[in-house]
Parts: sequence; structure tokens; C-alpha cells
Amino acid sequence: MFGIFKPKAHIDRLSPDSIDSTYSRLRWQLFIGIFVGYAGYYLVRKNFSLAMPYLIEEGYSRGDLGVALAAVSIAYGLSKFLMGSVSDRSNPRYFLSGGLLMSALVMFCFGFMPWATGSITAMFILLFLNGWFQGMGWPACGRTMVHWWS
Repeated sequence: MFGIFKPKAHIDRLSPDSIDSTYSRLRWQLFIGIFVGYAGYYLVRKNFSLAMPYLIEEGYSRGDLGVALAAVSIAYGLSKFLMGSVSDRSNPRYFLSGGLLMSALVMFCFGFMPWATGSITAMFILLFLNGWFQGMGWPACGRTMVHWWS
């Protein structure tokens, strides 16, 4: 496993009189961070649908684009299952951020690299990769929420 994804080392416990106030503040900071991070996943995941009308104008059929878009769902389902196991053994901060960054890079290819929209096969492959990286989001969020609220 990559060193960056290794879990963070345990730290010493807080004094009993500062636990409630410190943990309450940290829980809300964590919740806001996860909310913003997962909202970022949604922004990256849904933007291909916004580009579909323009791709139809370029000559692609709705059926072809539907086949390419199916790659996201297939990869997303597989990734949530498989990457959930990897996430349980990883540092969720880096796992969440890494998945979002990789997903954003894949979608960046669609906007700035002409070959990315040159064929349905290229779109399928890139959307599959996007779906795979998208599946890295929730396992890290869920693990963190359980850790801090259970």
C-alpha cells in the first residue's frame, strides 16, 4: 500500500475535563469538512450530464452517450465495494482527497484534451475511471463519521 494512505498514528488521550468541549468542536469541524468534500464529489460526478447536449450537437446519439455514462455506474458500484476494504486500512483524509483529485483530473481531460471526446470508447474508459475514483469518497467519509460519532 502507498505510504501516504497509511493510517495516522495514535496520539495521547486528552484530559477528562477537556474531552467534551474539544471533541464537540472537532466533530463539527469534521462534519463540515466531510460535507464540503463529498459535495465536491457530486460536482465532479454530475458534470458529464451537463455536457451531453453539446455532445449530441457534435453528432453523438443519446444511446451512445448512455452506454458511455453506464461506465460511471458500473465502476462506482464496484469501487464502493472494493475500495471500502482499502479505505478501512487507510488514512481517510488522504483517501478522500486522493479520490476527489483523481476524479477531477479525469474530468479535466474531458474539457481540455480533444481525444477524450473523440470516441465512445475513450469516453467509456474515462468515465469508468471517474466512477472508480468516485467510489473512494463515501467509504472514507463513513469510516470517519463512525470513528468520531460512535
